[in-house]
Amino acid sequence: MKQFLELQPTANQTFRLMGYGSRGNLAARLEQSYKVEQSGDYQGACQLRYEAFQDIISTLPDDEDGAVALDRNHPNTLAAMEIMLASAVDNYLAGDGEMAAAQIELLLDSDEEDPLEATPILALCYAMIGEWECLEDIDTDLGDKSAIRPLLRALYQFVTSGKIENAAVAELARFKDFTAELKRADHPTDEAYLRDISSEHPSRVALARELYLRAEPALSLYPDFLSALVAALK
Repeated sequence: MKQFLELQPTANQTFRLMGYGSRGNLAARLEQSYKVEQSGDYQGACQLRYEAFQDIISTLPDDEDGAVALDRNHPNTLAAMEIMLASAVDNYLAGDGEMAAAQIELLLDSDEEDPLEATPILALCYAMIGEWECLEDIDTDLGDKSAIRPLLRALYQFVTSGKIENAAVAELARFKDFTAELKRADHPTDEAYLRDISSEHPSRVALARELYLRAEPALSLYPDFLSALVAALK
């Protein structure tokens, strides 16, 4: 019986995940999970993505054999990478930072260029589980175009010293829409927000709220941090 997923080498020293039958069609399985999610069954969608993730890792070499570089230009292989990230986000949002971090580390091992921009989620996972040395190792990879790096620097300083340094506050203050979102009493995900964030060109306000909502599961584990940060931003 032919396998539904097969790892196939390319001439460029990368590998493709060849899919056979409906179970091997990873793009279709990912799309189906999104349809299930849109119908209101979020847990069912998470389960579909995790089952697909399990099929993917069962096809990849064991850890002791080392990671393989995946060919993101191959549609089914790219879908596999997207499933790794989507399932990791599911686990992160559910509070399982360790599982989510392991999934993203696997993804990054398969493509160090990080085309899906998974590193910020990995940073939030490390913050969630208190892996501060790991967070420090990827600090420069977060870049300076997002508020995530100064936010997590401020969190690290608060957790380790009880204080937030002025430099971190000043760096974060550059992101005015995000700091405004931090100061809000609520962060609604109403129809107006959903229309905005799903549009072709989301507003900066919507993007700031999306970042806050993405960071909130990690930040909520440090209940005094946000109030201290907002006070420092005034």
